Amino acid sequence: MKKITFIKSLPVLIALFCAVNLGFGQSIFDNPITGTNPNTANPYTFGQYNDANISVSGIGRGSGIAGANANDRYNASGWGFPFANNDYFEFTLTPNAGYEIDFVNFFYTAQTGGTFGPLVFAFRSSLDGFTANIGTPNGTGTTIDLSGLPYQNISGPITFRLYAYFASPGATFSIN
Repeated sequence: MKKITFIKSLPVLIALFCAVNLGFGQSIFDNPITGTNPNTANPYTFGQYNDANISVSGIGRGSGIAGANANDRYNASGWGFPFANNDYFEFTLTPNAGYEIDFVNFFYTAQTGGTFGPLVFAFRSSLDGFTANIGTPNGTGTTIDLSGLPYQNISGPITFRLYAYFASPGATFSIN
């Protein structure tokens, strides 16, 4: 089985995964999220790049939040005050038959808006039914380490979700 290994991140605007294949690094998924009100698409796939050996769903949002107009970012409002299971951005990566993914990290940039934007964030995956937090996400973006054993030899679809909460009414949060 051929492996797609994620090794480092580069400064791209949404989720950027990189791979090592035959000794060189390459980006296998990114989306710069550009244009007027990209939030109108759910999921947003315009300008998305992914390696030929995977398919990617695009970035979408959970049913607990609504798109909010903003240029050059995937923006949403309606983030809850306590944690809410339906308040998230998500995307799914699926390796092609005969391929596996070995993750190393996930990189994103983001921003909060409104009077009291979301202050607490959780990054989770479908591997455990979205129950355990992965890394330490925040409202401006960061790199999340995915080099642990659970994120190696992935041969089927895997969905990642970025939850945001502890926000005032009308607050926004966006993946840039």
